[in-house]
Amino acid sequence: MTVSPAALAALSVAVAAELALAARYFARVRMPRPPVGVYTGGDVAVLCAGVVLAPLLYTALPGAAVSAVFGLVGCLAVQFTLAPLLAPTRLRAAPWSWAAALTATAATTLAALTGHPGAARAGSDLVIAVAVLGVANLWAQSGLRSAHTAALAAVLTGYDLAATTLTDTTARFFAQVQDRPFAPLLALTGGPQPVAVGLGDLLLLVLYPLVAAKAHGRTAATAAALTGLLTTSAVSACFALGWLTTGFPLLTALGPLIVAQHLYWRRRHGGERTTAQWRAGHPLPLPLPARSRAEPDAALAVPVPEGTPEGA
Repeated sequence: MTVSPAALAALSVAVAAELALAARYFARVRMPRPPVGVYTGGDVAVLCAGVVLAPLLYTALPGAAVSAVFGLVGCLAVQFTLAPLLAPTRLRAAPWSWAAALTATAATTLAALTGHPGAARAGSDLVIAVAVLGVANLWAQSGLRSAHTAALAAVLTGYDLAATTLTDTTARFFAQVQDRPFAPLLALTGGPQPVAVGLGDLLLLVLYPLVAAKAHGRTAATAAALTGLLTTSAVSACFALGWLTTGFPLLTALGPLIVAQHLYWRRRHGGERTTAQWRAGHPLPLPLPARSRAEPDAALAVPVPEGTPEGA
């Protein structure tokens, strides 16, 4: 089956737009912090377990039930993403954000039920894009650290490889939700081989640049965004050239790059900013230059002349 080069190029444009919107939201919107404390390694482990086990659970459910679950989750995510944008206070924003979220969800469902797959796919993409923007910002602003994100990327890379190439878990799951509303992917075309990026892949693409901005600054965030966009575009080019013909687990390429970036910036800066430090405009945790570290040692090595009073 021939994949449209125009659709592949449009997918890269869509990913770039999602990255840009998420960065602007991150810079201008302060999301209310959920009462969950701070993220720990245990929280990340639970999150990884949920991501791994969820497809196994969904494959045991009817396709309509899976669509209903993702539709409900998407509606909730759209509501809390739009709430800070529609009014200066959460209370005033609530009716409008709920109205927008319910309208988008209902319109997408209606399009699917009345036999308009193109409109249903467009509505699903809108819900997925807004939900990913909001979830990524919520996690980044709630204290998810660069180390946690790198660990999540590493685990999901192994899972994505196993589920896509070593087993048929991903194939069975996408066969179940194919062309259904609220399928967990940003899809520009339908059919058995859609031009699309999976929900988990898109979430990591958007999440890491935000976390990198908080932890290591604008340069790290720009590098992360460009790395994700170039990786997506490279995979699309492989499909356009016919080098790839079946579903490719994007995280097998993106995950190691996220881990490598985290290690590089952590080594360069000697640590990472917390959310509180980022909000306060705290400078990056730079390590001492080699010359500065050597000066105290050199000073201690200077011999003290005899007869110098103690404590002088």
